[in-house]
Amino acid sequence: MGPEGRARAGFRVLGPVELQTGTGHVALTGKQGALLTILLLNANHVVSVRRLAELLWGEPLPSSPASRIRTLVSDLRKTCLAAGDDLIHTQRPGYLLRLEPDRLDLTTFLDRVARAREAAAEGDPTSAVIRYDEALSLWRGAPLEGVDGPFVQAEAVRLGELRLQAVEERASALLATGRHAEAITELTAVITDHPLREPAHGQLMTALYRSGRRADALAVYRRLRDRVSAELGLEPESELQRLHQRILSSDSTLAPARTTPDPADTAPAPTDTTPEPPRHAPRGPVAPVPVPRQLPAPPPHFIGRERERAELDRLVDDSTTNSVAIAAISGTGGMGKTSLALHWAHDNLELFPDGQLYVDLHGFDPTGGPLPSHVALRHFLGSLGVPAAAMPVGEVAQSGLYRSLVAGRRLLVVLDNARDVAQVEPLLPGSPSCTVVITSRNRLPGLNATRGASLIGLDALTRAEAHRLLRRQLDGSRAAEDPDSVAILVEHTGGLPLAIGVLAARAAMHPGFPLSVLAKELSNPSTRLDALQTGDLNTDLRATFAASYEALDAATARLITLLGLTPWPDISLRSAAALAGLPTSRTRVLLDHLEAANLIHQRRPGRYRMHDLVRLYAAERAQSDRPDHERAEALTRLIDSYVYTASVADRVLNPGRPLATRIFPERAQDEFEDAASAWAWFEDEQLSLIAVQQLAVKLGMDEAVWRLAWAMDTYHKRCQHEQRIESWQRALSAADRLGHRNTRAFAHWYLGYAYAQASRAEDGLAHLLLALNLFEQDEDLAGQAHTSHTLGFAWLERGEPASALPHVENALRLQRELQDPRWEANALSAAGWCHARLGHYSTAQAYCEQALRLFQRYEDRNGESATLDSLGYIAHRARRHDEALGYYGRCLELRESLGNAYQAADTLVRIGDVHQGSGRLTAARRAWQQALDSYREQRRTVEARNVREKIRRLAVRPSSAARPAGHGGPADR
Repeated sequence: MGPEGRARAGFRVLGPVELQTGTGHVALTGKQGALLTILLLNANHVVSVRRLAELLWGEPLPSSPASRIRTLVSDLRKTCLAAGDDLIHTQRPGYLLRLEPDRLDLTTFLDRVARAREAAAEGDPTSAVIRYDEALSLWRGAPLEGVDGPFVQAEAVRLGELRLQAVEERASALLATGRHAEAITELTAVITDHPLREPAHGQLMTALYRSGRRADALAVYRRLRDRVSAELGLEPESELQRLHQRILSSDSTLAPARTTPDPADTAPAPTDTTPEPPRHAPRGPVAPVPVPRQLPAPPPHFIGRERERAELDRLVDDSTTNSVAIAAISGTGGMGKTSLALHWAHDNLELFPDGQLYVDLHGFDPTGGPLPSHVALRHFLGSLGVPAAAMPVGEVAQSGLYRSLVAGRRLLVVLDNARDVAQVEPLLPGSPSCTVVITSRNRLPGLNATRGASLIGLDALTRAEAHRLLRRQLDGSRAAEDPDSVAILVEHTGGLPLAIGVLAARAAMHPGFPLSVLAKELSNPSTRLDALQTGDLNTDLRATFAASYEALDAATARLITLLGLTPWPDISLRSAAALAGLPTSRTRVLLDHLEAANLIHQRRPGRYRMHDLVRLYAAERAQSDRPDHERAEALTRLIDSYVYTASVADRVLNPGRPLATRIFPERAQDEFEDAASAWAWFEDEQLSLIAVQQLAVKLGMDEAVWRLAWAMDTYHKRCQHEQRIESWQRALSAADRLGHRNTRAFAHWYLGYAYAQASRAEDGLAHLLLALNLFEQDEDLAGQAHTSHTLGFAWLERGEPASALPHVENALRLQRELQDPRWEANALSAAGWCHARLGHYSTAQAYCEQALRLFQRYEDRNGESATLDSLGYIAHRARRHDEALGYYGRCLELRESLGNAYQAADTLVRIGDVHQGSGRLTAARRAWQQALDSYREQRRTVEARNVREKIRRLAVRPSSAARPAGHGGPADR
């Protein structure tokens, strides 16, 4: 602390690094400025001498770095003392700068930005703009100007990003206050300096649109899209695409442009002299069959494998066989099997004009187990255009549909990392037009015996090939300067391409190091090469991975060890951030470091993957380098993140779900724009969610286990019946361990529901009766009501409406007692349907009309459409054909307005049945044909077959029109 009465010194890093005194500013440059910057950015934390040396000089360190640092600290202390403060203190193992937050412009900036965000969150954008202006006024130029050191560039980028975020947030506040012209001016400058920054482009588009300049807003999007496509080979983010569509359609919710713009809102939009491309013709009404292009990019460096590539060429060129061409590439882990398959595939894309399918089967996943064949089949079927709701149940049916879809198509299928023949057999096409390339650590001789597959084994690269591969990945001049060290590196890689790649990555991380440093480490049997000399694969690669791991900075090394703990190798940016306990922006930087070192791969934007052996090594380092509590906390964060996000997505998919507030009492923040985005998240994360639930079981996190089952249920109910059962089986075991009677009741209820929906009603009834008993013990009327409702569903699934009716009537009684009109309406509708199935049409009509009035009163259009469907059925069975058509017509209108094409197709079938029963054969054929078209689009083969048979019978035996069609077939209900 400086002498009493002296003004305190302040420090500035948002521009040239300066010491601010009462009489002026002292600029600090060079190494002294760099030292001050490091201590300021780590204020009130000890920075070790070793870390200071690395940040000041990088590797290799100069001689006597500690002595040099002492000299720099002494000079810096003198400067600070001259300004009135003694701030730098020696504290093992380095130095500490004690500083109050208000004495550094960076912390003041961050504080003002935080206050601006608070004002914006409180709905006061005017105050927010003022706070942002106060924060941005602290910037005096490029951050850290005048200092040098290896850390400067990265820190300057980080600080610049903070400023840019504040500028964009200020623009949002300007838009909220209606100051569009000012926003246009500032955002134009931002996108000029940052032409790929999408948030700023979106804000500028919004400002222009609200200023009555719709054409200018669209032009901004076109220029960004062209640039992103040309430079990155991508499309703009989906959020920006949606904004573009909203502007195109003049979306009124986007605050439509004024007819007469405010004279102030005339700031010029960014101009572009490039003529606009011609408009394309509108799309046709029928979507084309999807052409999958799923091949990942091949590794950039590839050497040799001429014999194996020739064998693959011969296999495709051989036209003498009438069977599917199959190649099984096998070899030791890290031998380059996938690299060979992908390079050959990309070189021969013209042979497969109908597309390329790819899946990683995780055959030798060290923690998660092989990918089940039925999961891979669902992935392929989805890629071929089959909607999730139309997926067949069961692996045999899925495999049959898959073979039907690829028959006759010139298609390549790459099955990567297969475990055995049983895993790949359901994934093999049956058409000779297709080609299959499989990679595995096993030889898979069974494929040769049963399928005539060509078995291609990979050996290590020759010494000459390994030498060429290493030289190609290293800087050419660097390798030429030290051929002896290159020879040592080649010798100790064992000819493994993966090992060569990782070693080259480590060398690239330290371009100033002589190669002899790395060669010496790898040659020392006491540190790195003792394992390599044993010939054991795991040990071989462990030595290589250790070399790369030790070259990482501390934060990046921590992240890769935590990633090694994850139960599935594919992880999103959001999940990685939760695992690490870091902001997503910081996590993205660390993942970029790992990707640069070839230790992780970004398969598509925002999703990352480690090779299974890299992940195994990372898990080993997590055990040795991370304390028990840190590992446990990381996995807990990961599981909690999945539970939270899944619950939010579920509420978007099913907002009226009964008793949801008991499971997740607090209303979570919306993270999904609509049901489609929530569904897409479940599709992306379905494998991870199951693995996370299994991990929660392993860690004893029973609350998370059953909450995950609940959160996944709406998604599973619509398309994943078997996974739904397995999820609730795990949840029931967790509930038993927890010992909470109500929790056990929920688990039995939903497991019973899952069994009944999967056509296992007998199993379902047993669990539902247990659930009802437990709810009765707790005197939980709501639980009893909903379980009774589900019991009715289970009995109906068994085809026994008489047994279903008492349960449905009990549900109705309880819902009335609970005074829950929405679920009273559901129970009334269910009771009406039971009576209709029993032939009690007058009673059924009365129940359904009561339900209809309640659904209409509470604007439940889904419930209204279902009840109208039942009323149509009742009228049809009672031969009141015109009345039936009225109900079905209203039902169809509602379902189409809700986007419920799935059930709308069923309603069309019933409309056709009514027309047939009343002798209106032309109208019947028209309705059935519309239903058939929908079923084909939805890949509902059973329903399509039934309707096709109706149309055929109508043509062959028109006299059958005199008989009612009934509602018994699978396509009817």
